[in-house]
Amino acid sequence: MTTLKARLIAQRELAPEVHHFEFEVPGVQTFHFTPGQFVSVVERDHGKEITRAYSIASPRDGNRFELCLNRVQDGIVSPYLFTLKPGDEVEMGEPLGYFTLRHPGRRAVFIATGTGIAPFRSMLLDYLPKTQPHITLLFGVRYERGLLYREQFEELQRKYASFRFLPTVTRPTGGWEGLTGRVQAHLDEALAMKSYEDQSTIDVYVCGLREMVDDLRAELKRRGFDRKQIIYEKYD
Repeated sequence: MTTLKARLIAQRELAPEVHHFEFEVPGVQTFHFTPGQFVSVVERDHGKEITRAYSIASPRDGNRFELCLNRVQDGIVSPYLFTLKPGDEVEMGEPLGYFTLRHPGRRAVFIATGTGIAPFRSMLLDYLPKTQPHITLLFGVRYERGLLYREQFEELQRKYASFRFLPTVTRPTGGWEGLTGRVQAHLDEALAMKSYEDQSTIDVYVCGLREMVDDLRAELKRRGFDRKQIIYEKYD
């Protein structure tokens, strides 16, 4: 694996045990990646090299990139990243992965849970200002406070008529007025096909924990979606 150095610029809490990290890659003018790709961060534990893959959560921006991840209590790499201070450097691999926008001109439905939102944030912030693709984002979490980047997605919905944001919460508080339940329950609303639309022109991207991804893949296949229209990435 070809490795690079990344220097932390800042980190902040997004939700309990979830942080947003901003990095730069010293010595290069442009950090090349395709929105939706990931980097593998390297840490050494008792002489053993440990790597963990994290999706890039930002648009292309010179030599900078951002990550969004939760702290795994018994993990090695994420607790290490949470201890970093601005100026600290980490070792990482070059960007990899195929969870990228396949057909930018087609309508897309993005479905995420938890930190599975990271690659979608990268795609949305990169592509919406440039080409304004027709995209619906269905984002599910347990609690309202877990709706990572909520204000930013709401602003994108106000700014771009081609973008629709559907957050859903499985354990809502009394003040929550949005969708409730798991993302699987809101597939019809996310797809929301118009009478003249052909299902074969819609791509569905799914990112999150294995159970949710497998459930949605099975349901989409049952509805007649071709496997090439279902692009997915599992986080466990």
